[in-house]
Amino acid sequence: MYKIKNEGVLSFFIRVFNSIGFFSIIPLLSLWLVEVKDIEISKASFIVAAFTFMSKAGSAFVGGIINKLGLKQSLLIGLFGSSLTLLVITYSTNYFILLLFVITLGIFISLYNIALKTHISMLEESKRLNAYALLNIAVNVGASLGPLLGGLVLDWNPNNLLIISMFNYVFAGFIALLLPNIQLKKSEESLNIFEFIKYRKENKGFKTFLRFTLFSSIFWFLYTQIFTTFPVVFSQEFTGKTIGLLFTINAITVILIQGVFPKFQPLIRKELWYSIAFVLIGISFMVLWLNPTIPFVVIAIIIFSISEIIWVPSIDSELVANRGELSSSWAFGVAGVVWGLGESLGSFVGLNLYQYFNDFTFLILFVLSAFILTIHILSLKSNNKFIQTREYLEEKKI
Repeated sequence: MYKIKNEGVLSFFIRVFNSIGFFSIIPLLSLWLVEVKDIEISKASFIVAAFTFMSKAGSAFVGGIINKLGLKQSLLIGLFGSSLTLLVITYSTNYFILLLFVITLGIFISLYNIALKTHISMLEESKRLNAYALLNIAVNVGASLGPLLGGLVLDWNPNNLLIISMFNYVFAGFIALLLPNIQLKKSEESLNIFEFIKYRKENKGFKTFLRFTLFSSIFWFLYTQIFTTFPVVFSQEFTGKTIGLLFTINAITVILIQGVFPKFQPLIRKELWYSIAFVLIGISFMVLWLNPTIPFVVIAIIIFSISEIIWVPSIDSELVANRGELSSSWAFGVAGVVWGLGESLGSFVGLNLYQYFNDFTFLILFVLSAFILTIHILSLKSNNKFIQTREYLEEKKI
């Protein structure tokens, strides 16, 4: 299935422990802020939105730093910096201090993520999708344990939720110490973001890259509805342990199926795969609204997980393919800003939908996802007509 060398094994387990730390808090962060820190929902939604934004958009601050620090050094700073920041957040009570340190945490997470993805982007194209699929499996191995662990801690002693996460980042950091120094590939064709913008008129890939990052941010907007909005909406019906178990089901589904997807991916055009993902997301939202009982919620989570299997490795791999002359670290850095905007906006919108519409939250999200699917299909038809017209005119010239 996958040939993993020693370095690959180390990277895999680094990602697993990092994911345990991340997913033990992210699905429950809004709930933790409200119950433990006694912060009102509107303020909690802003803190969560700031964190989700910076965990991706923070990559804008690290795109150029990685080239100077090196990949291993960036991994270590990101992991140990995250653990220290989590410790500070645990004992903070002031709203503005919490906001400041979740932003800091997001930057450290961005540093780690971009360093790892830059390393994978060095692989040849035929292996890159498999590598990103493997990375997604590692994420979900951690994610299958993280929410369950977080839910247990939240029920047992909520004050220790972030401490559990901190130790997992420490474990990941110690494993990262065993990695050899990874050298970045030098390429004269790779531009930094400032050069990329400066020469945008001569660079045909600029508009393609920009359009793709904007389009792919929509998935992160919808993704965060499950990982941020869902725990709050269902907190009255389910315990923290049950919610954690549901996220474990999400992760296990991805682990079991993700490795198979690269084999089927070439059979259908990527645009159609994205359409299928939008359909599955919409169905999962509708099921959550129609019948919010355990059996149907499990079905909804599994359906949502299949959509995640489709789009997560696809957008990472396609981002590298569409980056044009932009360097990989800067490509993920810029995309991180746009993806972070999508996810943070999703967190803010989802939590405020619940505050004002309560039980109708996922019905509204279903309507929104159906609207996005319609726009996507119409854009595909419009693009196909444009291509056909261009080909016809070129034939006439000949």
